[in-house]
Formats: sequence, structure tokens, C-alpha cells
Amino acid sequence: MEPTSVVLFNRDLRVHDHEGLCLAAPAGRVIPLFVVDDALRGVLAKAPNRARFLAESLDDLGVR
Repeated sequence: MEPTSVVLFNRDLRVHDHEGLCLAAPAGRVIPLFVVDDALRGVLAKAPNRARFLAESLDDLGVR
């Protein structure tokens, strides 16, 4: 059974230089995790374009 790592993404969803992802990926399966807290939810409610971009970015990562 291959090892599984959980990688936490914050508001920066870059993957090419994400230290945790770079360390976890060669070791086995990676589960990406992104948490939408109340503060971020409030920001996104006021910025629909930003909310859409975030949703599309999370879809690209397979996080949603």
C-alpha cells in the first residue's frame, strides 16, 4: 500500500513551487485540501469574479 499525504493549500494555489506538494508527490498518493473559512467566504461573497476564479482553480486541482 502506497503512502498517502494530505497537502493543505491556502489562498495561494500555485502547484509548481508548493513545498509541501513537491515533498509529498514523489512519496505516493496526495490528497489536496483547501479550507474555506468564514473570513474567506465573506470576501468571496463580495467578489464574484474572484469566487469564480477560485472555484475553477480548485476544480483544476481536483479539490472540490
